[in-house]
Amino acid sequence: MRKKIKLIVLLLILLLGFTTFLFIIYSQKDYETNYNVRGYKIIEKYDKNKSYYVFLIAKNNITYPYIIENKSFIKRDLITDIKIYNKENEECIMPISDKLKFYPLCSDGDNMYTHNLSNVETLYEYQKYQNVDTSFNDTKINFLNNLYFAIYDYQGFNLINTKDNKNIKLFQNDVYNLNLIYQMQDNLIIPDYNENHYFKKFNILNIKTGKLKEIKSDFSISFNSVFLGDYKNKIYLLDQKEEAEYEIDLKKEIIKKVDFKILQNNKWVKKTYKQIIKDNLNFLTQNKIDYEVIDNTLYKKIENILVKISNLNVTKIIYNANDTIYYLSEMNLYMYNEIYGEVLLLSNFEWNFNNNNIIFLSE
Repeated sequence: MRKKIKLIVLLLILLLGFTTFLFIIYSQKDYETNYNVRGYKIIEKYDKNKSYYVFLIAKNNITYPYIIENKSFIKRDLITDIKIYNKENEECIMPISDKLKFYPLCSDGDNMYTHNLSNVETLYEYQKYQNVDTSFNDTKINFLNNLYFAIYDYQGFNLINTKDNKNIKLFQNDVYNLNLIYQMQDNLIIPDYNENHYFKKFNILNIKTGKLKEIKSDFSISFNSVFLGDYKNKIYLLDQKEEAEYEIDLKKEIIKKVDFKILQNNKWVKKTYKQIIKDNLNFLTQNKIDYEVIDNTLYKKIENILVKISNLNVTKIIYNANDTIYYLSEMNLYMYNEIYGEVLLLSNFEWNFNNNNIIFLSE
């Protein structure tokens, strides 16, 4: 009996070791594979550093691109079937997978676009909208739950969400150009614009909680500065007038001058001031999914293939959350993602004239 138990334990250990070996070998690594489904040629790629899949699905000189953020699986060839929808000269496909969630993509032969722009009636089931109607001062609000907005009003911010709204005043007089500001997660880092030319204090405003705190500096920092990026709850700023680099520690609430350095591949690399300026070096967050506005049309860009997202006249991208994009069309703020499609969130007449560093949000 004991021998049987030992044998079972040994087999379990071997099985666990073999499974772990397979996971290490085949999971969490870059790969590319090619296969066919329903006459479509599929290129399937995984990028472990960015943790996303890319699928290029081609037939009749038309390539449907997909990018899906997800952990990797041991299994390859993840698309098992493709649903096809046709209407006149329009074709839409929706890949089927037991591991990943896909949404339809459409083409008229010349242009690629998302399913919310399609005229194929059978795709309407994928277009779900969840709107909440309310109002706040002169701003019309029509937005999804769990979004938090900070709308600049030239003296501070209106913080808006479905549960509450409040005004946070920061400046004594109107400041029309908020050129130096930085967002890290839920926090806005705002210099003291009550001062001119130089400042010695940052306001830290949490968009979700509305909490406001100050971090004071022993140094006079010029408004002629740029943010380089952030790392481990610290933000780095380059003063271009005084030729100095500063570290703003949000946790310890201190500001100190540091040697010139840039974060590259999660490692600090020493630089000179001239190198940073000449090569325009920074370590600002890079989005996994790219969006572009070309001739006032909004596109998602995947493997250099443009996928049209909206028929609106888009003036500016406000916030890129990878799977969700927020953008302005004249005085209206919209969002788009595959689940809800295109949704109107906010409207403000002032945005027709000024939309630079005016709108911030947190999900």
